[in-house]
Amino acid sequence: MAAPTDLELAFKALKGKQSRYEQLYAYYHGEQPLVYATEQLRSQFHTLTAKYSENWAAVVVDALLERISLGGFNLEDPGAKTAIDTLWDELDLSLDADDIARDVAVCSEAFLMVEKTDDGQVRAFANAAHLCAAIYREDDPRELRFAAKWFELGGVTHLTLYYPDVLEHYVSDKPRAEITEPAAFQPDPETSQEPNGYGRIPLFHFQRDRNSPYGELQNVIPLQNAVNKLFADMMVSSEFGAYPQRWAILQALTKTSDLKAAPNTIMKFFFDAEGGLRPEVGQFAATQLSNFLDAIDHIASKIAVITRTPKHYLLQQGDVSGEALIAMEAPLSRKASKYTGRMGVTWRQAAAFILELSGHTVRVNDVTPIWEDVRTVQPLTEAQIHEANSKAGMPIEIQLEREGWTAEELATLHDAETQRTVRETNAADVAREDALRRFNAGKVEGMANATKASE
Repeated sequence: MAAPTDLELAFKALKGKQSRYEQLYAYYHGEQPLVYATEQLRSQFHTLTAKYSENWAAVVVDALLERISLGGFNLEDPGAKTAIDTLWDELDLSLDADDIARDVAVCSEAFLMVEKTDDGQVRAFANAAHLCAAIYREDDPRELRFAAKWFELGGVTHLTLYYPDVLEHYVSDKPRAEITEPAAFQPDPETSQEPNGYGRIPLFHFQRDRNSPYGELQNVIPLQNAVNKLFADMMVSSEFGAYPQRWAILQALTKTSDLKAAPNTIMKFFFDAEGGLRPEVGQFAATQLSNFLDAIDHIASKIAVITRTPKHYLLQQGDVSGEALIAMEAPLSRKASKYTGRMGVTWRQAAAFILELSGHTVRVNDVTPIWEDVRTVQPLTEAQIHEANSKAGMPIEIQLEREGWTAEELATLHDAETQRTVRETNAADVAREDALRRFNAGKVEGMANATKASE
């Protein structure tokens, strides 16, 4: 059997992720189907016109994204630093960073395209994960062999293969959703191939885990389905069984119109004196909705454990101390830290390439992504920790460096501390000179008074 061509590999990778990524984002956006345990239940409830759901998939993802925020890049070269700061604003990279973090969390991967326009301007933009694919070497999973991207324009589907030295272009006259075989693509008659002037693949691949294609929602979807089913059952029960329902066993002489429960009314009952038949009335017990709520809370607790999401994001919790809150959110903070670490590797490469295209050559390791602190910060608790560590002999600079302060921020702090020390020293010198002057003045005056008194 012949080995698959690169076009076949690219098509398989792109086609295989379409429905899966569509489902993941549907769950993230709350577009979730109601799943039944049996076909019999489906047939009984298929006529429901209302839809009930609690979208906890979004909570799991958004709780993580709130702690992943890229603020730019640090470089020791002042010129390169100024250039990347300018490009960060001009290219709106903060928006792309948010989109990339969301794609990585939901789909487990994301893509950033970096290129130069015909007029020499640098462009960088996030591509949707379902439009791109990355194919790595089997003998070296860190080396990207080629990348692929497809898009639909005017009913025509374009597919490009990116190699370090060349770009291959293919087209199909079918919409993307209708293409089922790679044979539908043919070399682009206008430009089937062109040299890659960059010398590297301009598509950057961000991954949650190199060995796992699953994002944060893979284990959440079955539990989300269970939550929606319980919630829908509770709403149906509240409509049909949560209110008291009464019953009556009557004889023919009693009219149901006489059985109206209202203020200042009397219900009339008749009975058969000869047959001894007396009317009976009663009430069915209402459905206890708390049973559904308890089950939903139980599933919420499982979601929290599986995804390392703090339980108070999903369940009502009482007031807790700052230390307890930090401990409760520590697993989420560690997970966010792993995300920033993995994405930071690719962001360094992308930033170095952006600078290269803008005329600044820097080493990848010279670029440092600036991430906001992923930890839960309680100002009072943090200040007390700093004070205790300082008393134990640990300089504040070392503490702040461990907390993620950049070299630039630490230098600014050092300059501020130096200026404060200078001001305090100057103030102390002035006070000392003034005290000495006053002392000398008082001493001379005292001696003169003593001499006068002795005479």
